[in-house]
Amino acid sequence: MLPTFSKHCYHLLFCAGLLVYAGGSFAVTEPVRLVTESWPPMSFEQDGVPTGFGVELVNILQARMGQQEKIEVLPWARAYAIANSAPNVLLFATSISDEREAHFDFIGPIATSKITLYARADDPISIKQLADVSAAGIVGVYRESVGAQLLQQQGVTSLLVASFPQQSAKQLLFSRVRFWCQADLAVKHILEEVGTRLIDIRAVYVVSEVNLYLAFSKGTSADMVQRWQAELEKLKESGDFTRLYQKWFGALPPPLQHQIFWHKDN
Repeated sequence: MLPTFSKHCYHLLFCAGLLVYAGGSFAVTEPVRLVTESWPPMSFEQDGVPTGFGVELVNILQARMGQQEKIEVLPWARAYAIANSAPNVLLFATSISDEREAHFDFIGPIATSKITLYARADDPISIKQLADVSAAGIVGVYRESVGAQLLQQQGVTSLLVASFPQQSAKQLLFSRVRFWCQADLAVKHILEEVGTRLIDIRAVYVVSEVNLYLAFSKGTSADMVQRWQAELEKLKESGDFTRLYQKWFGALPPPLQHQIFWHKDN
């Protein structure tokens, strides 16, 4: 039988084995599951490998945290459902809404984007206010997107919901919808994916300007969220964040402020 002191030592060694030293602080080794959507240039797959601004950013941050989890690129509705049903899930990139505030802790922002209505370039339609949209035609949106939520909140009911943003883009180009609602950061890349160009569409109305965040599912430890945020702050302060942002978004100004928005209890 081992002496009591030896048992205690073994217990301490076992507990220490559950911890790793990462970025100057101790971190639980249980990994955070990383889920995102195909939304270039934020996140997408190229030859089966996840890439994009958000993917590169999250990989840099997780490496600084001592984690090497593979990022899963999924349909948005599925990624959202996974993050909404279990702790220790990081969903990116997402805006903050009333619904999401109850289920996620947000760190960032990591990007800023304008949610915009686009029409075909040959369509002379002019939109002065959102109240005009429903009478003018159908808006293509994709499921659970911030654009869909914003339009619904503003009373726009003539929506055609798709599973992927590329589907909505095609619906606009083939005149199955009159408008396409999309964040400006992603438009160029989505159009390239469906074989067309920016000159084939035009912006007709800016619905909202939103900040995008990394969202941690409810139940993820506050310590874990704070340590990811601390690494993001260091990245911004070093200038590496700005260089990464300019690589993907050119001259668009990067959001250098940083904050945690904790979930609101129901």
